[in-house]
Amino acid sequence: MGGYLSSRKLTNVKGRIKYITNEKKQENIIDYYNTTDNEFWRILAKENQERHKGVNAGGKCCEARELIIGIPHNFNITSREICDNFKNKYGVECTCAIHQNNKNGIVNKHCHLIFSERKKLEIPEIKEEKRATRTYYYDKKGNKCKKAEAVKIVKKGTILQEGTIRYFTDKNDFFKTQKFIYECKEMFLKNILKIDWSLSAEIRNKKLSEKHIGKNNPKEKYIKQNNELKAMIKNVCNASDFVINKEPGTSLEYFKESYKIDNFSALDYEKNELKVYSFVREMQSVYKDRVKNEIKGHNQVNSDLRDLQVKDNSFVYRQIQDMIITNYESETNTRDKPKIIEFLKNKLLNMFQRIKKLVDFNFQDLLCIENKNKIEVIQDKRNNNLSIENASYTREQKERDYDDLELE
Repeated sequence: MGGYLSSRKLTNVKGRIKYITNEKKQENIIDYYNTTDNEFWRILAKENQERHKGVNAGGKCCEARELIIGIPHNFNITSREICDNFKNKYGVECTCAIHQNNKNGIVNKHCHLIFSERKKLEIPEIKEEKRATRTYYYDKKGNKCKKAEAVKIVKKGTILQEGTIRYFTDKNDFFKTQKFIYECKEMFLKNILKIDWSLSAEIRNKKLSEKHIGKNNPKEKYIKQNNELKAMIKNVCNASDFVINKEPGTSLEYFKESYKIDNFSALDYEKNELKVYSFVREMQSVYKDRVKNEIKGHNQVNSDLRDLQVKDNSFVYRQIQDMIITNYESETNTRDKPKIIEFLKNKLLNMFQRIKKLVDFNFQDLLCIENKNKIEVIQDKRNNNLSIENASYTREQKERDYDDLELE
């Protein structure tokens, strides 16, 4: 669940707090913290219910709100740190429980952060009882009108507002907005949990988010196949951004513009399917060309490094090394050979690590490359040069050798 954050309304805040802290109902409660006490949540729930009833809002009363936040399983954070960060930013009381469970070998670490939408008043506010000073007449829209047109009559002396004591401010409507959710994601996911999250990526991924399939949905088959198509294009685009070394979202925008994609709804599945598969084949071709070029670049830097490390004062090697130093002078701002050698070592390491990630079989899965066509990179132990080997290439070589044997 690392990287996940959602919000929900709570219609029974005391019951919810009891549930997330109940060791019999939770698999593993790692930590718990409360910025206030249980009496605060009792009074808050009571006042919320009274205010909800007083305004005839209808529906269930929202007593508090909850954030469920996915935490990377190897990230250490306490409930107190989560609560303190939230309270310092928004000024409201909160309570947090961190849970961790393990299902099918997958570690699910997350927290439940419950918070109040109201602040507690330093001095309780007394609301006097209000009564109608005269008889009022209202039409069917609730507007005051003449007696003959009235559908509702409020007689003189009727209690309009009962006397009460308020312990809390009005609700902060900001907690209902999407902007609040994005703020929380930036604060918790990006800044605290150090997860690679951005608003642009969030909006982009929403366009490709999989649609929930409810029970007995007659369109289940179509929604499921469309979800699979969206998952495919999302994986391919994310991988392609890394391949071409561009900002996240670049490949998706290119796909939408070049293939004229308006939306990813199930209604357009057949039309989109052909475009997606064409785009996937194009990105696979780009990927293979990029790997070949990066391996070629790696081997060139490796060759330059070897030549610079040769201890030979002959005229020929002095010329070769001088030419290499000149080639890298603009990048290093120096002609000092030891410094350039160190620069090339670091550059070679970075290039190797990137290539290693590019040819990782899981990465190639994101590009929908079949196992028989996956690229494997071999490193020559004698000179550290890299070379490509894949199943299709090996098969072609064997077929060519077999044909030559038959001809003989």
